[in-house]
Amino acid sequence: MTMKTKIFICLGALLGVAAAVQQVGWPLAKLTVHVVGEQGEPIPGADATITFREKLSDQNAWAVGKTDGEGNFTAEGHSDKRLSGFVRKENYYEGGTGWVIFKDPILGKWQPWDSVAEVVLRPVGKPVALYAETGWIEIPGIEQAYGYDLEKSDWVSPNGSGLHADLIFTLQRRYENRDDFEVKVKLSFPQRLDGIQEAQLPAIGRNSAFKWPRETPEEGYQPILETRFGHDPKAGFTQSASEEQAYFFRVRTVEENGRIVSALYGKIKGGLQLAPSNSKTCKIKLTYYLNPTSLDRNLEWDTKRNLLSGLSFEQTPRDP
Repeated sequence: MTMKTKIFICLGALLGVAAAVQQVGWPLAKLTVHVVGEQGEPIPGADATITFREKLSDQNAWAVGKTDGEGNFTAEGHSDKRLSGFVRKENYYEGGTGWVIFKDPILGKWQPWDSVAEVVLRPVGKPVALYAETGWIEIPGIEQAYGYDLEKSDWVSPNGSGLHADLIFTLQRRYENRDDFEVKVKLSFPQRLDGIQEAQLPAIGRNSAFKWPRETPEEGYQPILETRFGHDPKAGFTQSASEEQAYFFRVRTVEENGRIVSALYGKIKGGLQLAPSNSKTCKIKLTYYLNPTSLDRNLEWDTKRNLLSGLSFEQTPRDP
């Protein structure tokens, strides 16, 4: 047997091993989803789904079942280095595992083998009808205060059909081109006790369809919130808003003898992001929810009861 023949045989053997590995597909992963309530109690009988991935077909494969008496559902299957799952049960908001990331496999099994991912199911409380909208709105002008009516979803007269200046936006703009600009927006309020504060979202809401505290705080509102967005050819981008931010606000506050006798409460999701390009002034991303009942701090939204009508699919928030 010549050396050349031996090389071909070795190459053929290696290709055969590679083909066999390819036929096996991704390594196996095993995951236990542990489902609990807000107080850490196990939830049996929940519908759990774990998404695996088949390498050969490049398609997802789902393992579906119910949690046992300890709130557990376990499944295994081939997958790439990460997988995820979600859980549903009547009278609870859907919860998820987020991405579960594995380490290098041993003997065809991702490590750690039989990982456990906890999923918190938050019970549906008392959802209410709210004014709710999401989208980009263009500030009418520069260096002036412009009021926005949350019930009308419009600027107040003469820039729109709004009647109450719930939120007041004041824009400062310097715009040379797409690579050299800076815009600053100040959000303020007309009433002394109106205001806004950052919302501290609970850890149990991180992978839940309902991420918020169920009620707004009574105190802690600040009269001004400022946000900015800019780009310098040398320093790059600077911005103070992100999709991860969330806020509570209080508007239309009426005070008598040092006591609040009337006020409306709401929340803003995703910060106040700015977009000066393709605008003579600046566009601002506003996703808000407003409870129309005075002094009612409940902001758990019934997604089937939006008090704003005629919204497009893109203008309608998805999250409660």
